This record gives sequence, C-alpha cells and structure tokens, in this order.
Amino acid sequence: MSAAHDLFLPPPVRLSQEAFDRLRNLLADYSGVYLDTAQQRVLESGLAQRLAALEETLEVYERRITAPAGRDELQRLTELVVNHETCFFRNAPHMKALRDTLLFEMHRRKPAGEPIRIWSAGCATGEEAYSLAITALETFGSTMIRPVEIWATDLSDLALEKARAGFYRGRSLNNVAPSLLSRYFVKRGDGFLVADAVRALVRFDRLNLLEPFPPIAYRVDAIFCQNVTIYFQPETRRSLIERFYRCLPSHGLLFLGFSETLWNVFDGFRSREVSGAYVYQKVEPPPSPPPRRLASRRPPATAEAPRRLAPVAATPRTASRGRQSPIAPITPKPTPSDADADHLDRAQALLNAGRIDEAMEVLRTIHPNSSLAPRALTLVARVHADRGELDLAIAEARRALEIDALRDDAYLLLGTMYVRQGQWHDAIQALERARYLNPDAALVSYHLAMAYRQAGKKEQAAREFRSALRKLAAYRPEDLLEGVEVGWLRATCEQHLASPEI
Repeated sequence: MSAAHDLFLPPPVRLSQEAFDRLRNLLADYSGVYLDTAQQRVLESGLAQRLAALEETLEVYERRITAPAGRDELQRLTELVVNHETCFFRNAPHMKALRDTLLFEMHRRKPAGEPIRIWSAGCATGEEAYSLAITALETFGSTMIRPVEIWATDLSDLALEKARAGFYRGRSLNNVAPSLLSRYFVKRGDGFLVADAVRALVRFDRLNLLEPFPPIAYRVDAIFCQNVTIYFQPETRRSLIERFYRCLPSHGLLFLGFSETLWNVFDGFRSREVSGAYVYQKVEPPPSPPPRRLASRRPPATAEAPRRLAPVAATPRTASRGRQSPIAPITPKPTPSDADADHLDRAQALLNAGRIDEAMEVLRTIHPNSSLAPRALTLVARVHADRGELDLAIAEARRALEIDALRDDAYLLLGTMYVRQGQWHDAIQALERARYLNPDAALVSYHLAMAYRQAGKKEQAAREFRSALRKLAAYRPEDLLEGVEVGWLRATCEQHLASPEI
C-alpha cells in the first residue's frame, strides 16, 4: 500500500541555499511572507507539486514565475506555501472588548443609519470574519439597531473558497461556546454550516495587501490583521501599518496579534487597554504651525501612491532606521510595570507545569509596549513551539530579537526549533549566539552539543557535552531546567561522551 501510494508522489526537490534565497525573496516580493530557513522543506514540497503538474524542471519553472506573465503561477505556489490555519474566536479578549465597549463607542460616534465597517485583513478561511459577525449580532441583537458590515480579504483563492462555503469542523470550532454554536450554526453531517444571518454581514474579496487598496478600504472603522505581519520583514510591516493608518478615521481601531506589537515599528497609534485586551487607536498628528511664507503649489497628495509596494526581503533591519513615520513619535520609552513582571513570572511557571493554554492567556495581559515585551514574545513563541506550531514560534522569536537583539532565550528557542527541523547549520548559529550572550547556561551547551553531533562535528560536540556537565554540576539531579530533569541531562551527556561516535 505504501509503495503504491508513493507512485503518486511527485519527485522530491532539494534547493541549494542560493536557490532557496532567490525563491523566498520572490515570494516575499509578491506576498510579503518571508520564509524562514526552517520552512525550506515546505517550499520544496510546494515546488515538487508544481513541477510535477507542469512537467518542468526547476530552472524552467523559475524562469516562468519571474516573468511578467508568471504571476498566476506564482500565486499557485504561494497557495501551497502560506499557512492558512486559524479558528473561531482565536483572540477571545479582542472579541470581548468589541462586545463590551468598542462596538457601542463606534455606534455612538457614527451618524444614524450609517454602518459600522470592520475589515478582516488576511482572513484566511473565514473564521475571524464570521467571529466578528457573531460578535456584532450578540452586541446589537438580531434586529441590528446599527448595521454592521464585515469586509474580509485574503490573498488565497483556495482559502476564500472555503470561507464562502462556510462549512467547518474539528479544531476550528473549539473556541465556540455551545450556546453560540446552536444560535449561529446549522449541523451538517460531521460539521457545521454558518447560519444565513451571520453570512449576511460578511463580504469576501481577494486582495494582496502589498498592492494598492480599493476605495472600500478607506471607509472602514476598524481593521483586524492578526498573525499576518508577523511573517513580514520589518520594513514591509512598517509600510503596511502606515497604509492601515491612512485607511482609518480619527479614533479608528487596529487589532493585531499579541506578537505584532508596534513598538519600534510605527508611532501613529496609541495602545489602549479595553476589557483586559490591548488594541491600537489612531492618533491624529498635531496641527502644523502656519507657514511663514507661501509655499509653492503642488498637486494634492493621493491617499495611496499608484505603485505597488516593494517589500524588503533581505536581512532584517529595524524599521526605525528606515523612512520616518508621518507623525511625531508619541510612545514614551517603554518601562516595565510590577503587574507585567508578575504576569511574566506566572506565565513562566504555568509553562514549566505544562499548562500552556493558561500561560497564553496570562501573556495576553502584558502591555505590548512594555520593556518586558521581548521576554513575553519569547514565551509566546515557546507556547507555539510546544503546540507544534513551528512557523508561528519562529516568527515570534525573531520578532523578539528585532526588538531586543540580546535575548539569549530567544536564540536558544530558535536553535532548538531548527534542531527539530534538521536545520543543523542554522541551529548551531543560533545556539552559538545564545552561548555568547549567556556563557553559563547549561541548557544552551547541551543543545549546542547535540547540534554539533548531528552536524558531524565530533570535537566540538565532545567539548560542549563536557561544558554542559560542568555547568550542570551546580544543580541537583531532581532540579528542572525548562521542564527537563538535570539528572537526565547529565546522563545523556555522559552517554554521548562514552559513545565511539564522539
């Protein structure tokens, strides 16, 4: 059975480092998503499927997708590479803030009869958009005392096809309360169909966020864009947030994922706590002083230049060194609060006890502009790593390092994730950086020794196993280092040192 199944598998593709760099830069130019080296196998799998379908070599295929007429094929490859997995009510605190406070604020601010418009940017398979519609119905009732329109967009045609179908099962429904499931879904076979009353509020359109926005984008009151920009390069992220700023009215709201803090990215929004959730609210720039002399006449600036945004797909750099944001910085220098420190300690304890869902809920309460945010981001990355969500984990660890390049715990986490992916060169590079920043960390030496061993570097592996044993001598055998018993670590190091392979 396995052999017969293999007959239908496309021949494998193995990319050189140079080819991987070229192709991931091409994908980033098109979609904004910059693939980490740990995702090389995902790209190779997608390429294998397309090469088999077109019966082309990699060289011919690369010429195809780099040609002006190759954008449709580039779109097909992107569909196979980008992760579309999501679920209903993924960020429950944001939905609670909308229901308890923010929808009523928008209702009071808008003229009678004018709809509240919310944009779900990067809606994937539709769960977020339908969650917003359900929240609106729960807030304003079935008679809808205030009309609400949800505009949902995504780059993926396949994801949008599933979103329009509105049929869901399994994990995507885990966060839907039974009462909401009975009110807003209809049982169909082994899953559930979104009810017509919910569908009526949502419109799905295909949109590439790197291309000019249509006019409807400039009539929205709030934008949800969660777990999208975390995969972007810093300058691409900054440019998109600036364009969102121009779409929103005064006091307009931007909802981002926890890891997508605007610290050191863009200063046109102020963070605001609502019902235990943090949202970003548009702040208008202060009025400019009157000019001393008549300025030369220039044509009025348009809301958006008619050119396609060109993202940066090279080595990451902090956005603050790029072009300045259109208004003066308003965010004060981040400082930790006692509450944030307590929450971090509690989240760490919950993680060590294996209670990762509770740890995530605690981490969501930490202010996104706190100076403790990089440590919090690293813990969030660890949560996703524990869940097996390696793409998100790597992206969040890298975001922590964009803010604070001296976080040894983020490099340690990156290194261990690269080890899991068999990316030995990248694992060694990350772990060596962690060792440089924290030379006394026994766990860093242990993981680095394992990476050296897997990479065939026997002398370095033996040296690092001995170093790990020296550092572990300061602990009792029953002590835990990030949930791993010291006695087990010692025994493993001794076993490898006694092996003839080292």
